Amino acid sequence: MRKSILVGLVASLCVLWSISGFTQDQQTMKGEVLDLSCYLKSGAKGPDHASCAKSCAKSGQPMGLLTEEGKVLLLASGDHKDKMEALKDLAGEMVEVKGTVSERDGIAMLIVADAKKSNK
Repeated sequence: MRKSILVGLVASLCVLWSISGFTQDQQTMKGEVLDLSCYLKSGAKGPDHASCAKSCAKSGQPMGLLTEEGKVLLLASGDHKDKMEALKDLAGEMVEVKGTVSERDGIAMLIVADAKKSNK
């Protein structure tokens, strides 16, 4: 009987632990919206590349966020597709993006919940 209770308790703890791993807090990150194609190919970024970045983003190229710390995250829409559309117009500019970060096998992704042009 004790063994059954112990097994049930351990199983319950494992379920609770795994569920807590799926809930992630949103965070706000500042950085430049990149078109990943040009950035990964040639390091293109900044104001001189903004018009090309906007064009690439609007044509469907993947976008990323180069954070103030120098980390690049893939941007994904999740439930807020309108916010991703707004980011296409801000490619090459500094923004503040609120969302959930996920990382696996060296690839980091920011699922966008809100975004706006940065005052910086």
